[in-house]
Amino acid sequence: MAKKMLKRYGLESGARILVVIGLLFNLFAWFVAAYYFVHNRGNATLFVVPLTFSCVSVILLIAMRYRYTLFEKYPYLMNLPSIFYHIGEGRNGQRKQSMAFSMIFTVHALVLAAVGFMGLLLTISVSSSIKSSMGSSFLILYLLTVAILIVSVLLQYRRIYIKFSE
Repeated sequence: MAKKMLKRYGLESGARILVVIGLLFNLFAWFVAAYYFVHNRGNATLFVVPLTFSCVSVILLIAMRYRYTLFEKYPYLMNLPSIFYHIGEGRNGQRKQSMAFSMIFTVHALVLAAVGFMGLLLTISVSSSIKSSMGSSFLILYLLTVAILIVSVLLQYRRIYIKFSE
């Protein structure tokens, strides 16, 4: 098996912004859990929600940080659009591949931001349902976030396809 080496590019600026937003959502979820912990006589089970979503965010951050190493050493672990392999042909092929590869991880940053937001929503929902029946309204927002995430991921992959199909 031929070893594929790509030139390393940083994350797109949009991806970096999404990473920060996702991490801020995670932080706010921890604050909400801490607030309800203090004001509801120490119900620590609420901390499971931000902990779970924070772990998912850490896994995504590690994958984004070591994306080139993961691809080069374990290409079978990556789930990339087939266009990535076809753009390597022709003039500036390796540069185009590296740029497309970096753009694909913008999608991962989008997922990280959505996971952070969903963790925050779920934390608020659970903590709100402790005191009232308001949690169901957050469930609707949570499901809407999942739908928006799916559409956003598909639009990002379409953007990559259009950019490199020219």
